[in-house]
Amino acid sequence: MEAFEPPQVYLLAAGQGRRAGGPKAWRDCDGQPLLRRQLDFLCGFIAGERIAVSIQPDWLRRCQALDGRVQWVGVDPQAPALAAVLALARALPLDHWTYLIHVDMRVWQPEVYGLLAKRALPGTEAVVPVQGGRRGHPVLLSPRLKGVLSLLDPGRDRLDSWLRARDVAVVDVPFPCIHDNWNF
Repeated sequence: MEAFEPPQVYLLAAGQGRRAGGPKAWRDCDGQPLLRRQLDFLCGFIAGERIAVSIQPDWLRRCQALDGRVQWVGVDPQAPALAAVLALARALPLDHWTYLIHVDMRVWQPEVYGLLAKRALPGTEAVVPVQGGRRGHPVLLSPRLKGVLSLLDPGRDRLDSWLRARDVAVVDVPFPCIHDNWNF
């Protein structure tokens, strides 16, 4: 049987934020960078050592000042999101159930993470929240995906499309925040 505890997090934050007018990781959110706000929330229930964040390489010192426990992984900001996921999986191997979320997805409802965790059952490869008939974030990845995930090609594959052919459990959640992002 696969053990769920302790979970990990892959946080995608390296993007250029073209649609948002600049990197969303550094956007102000209640007087602090959005990245800091995400880390504060996530560290409320996951140890910082179990969080890997994709960042632009020249942000390393700035990010280390935010939290020295987190694994900061420099990735090309122009690369597809899947390239960042694969880089995070190399830095913090997918040996445990792992939440995958984008920095601009403000899913700050602990209940969402708990509902996903309840569906992290043996045989399931991922768990995805659904609200109003639409899938959202975070996605909970099973350690069963460790080997096959590394075979994906960031230039050709998309994780969301690939997961549609996998054993994915969907969980209805009452929180519209699973669709919330900062593309403004």
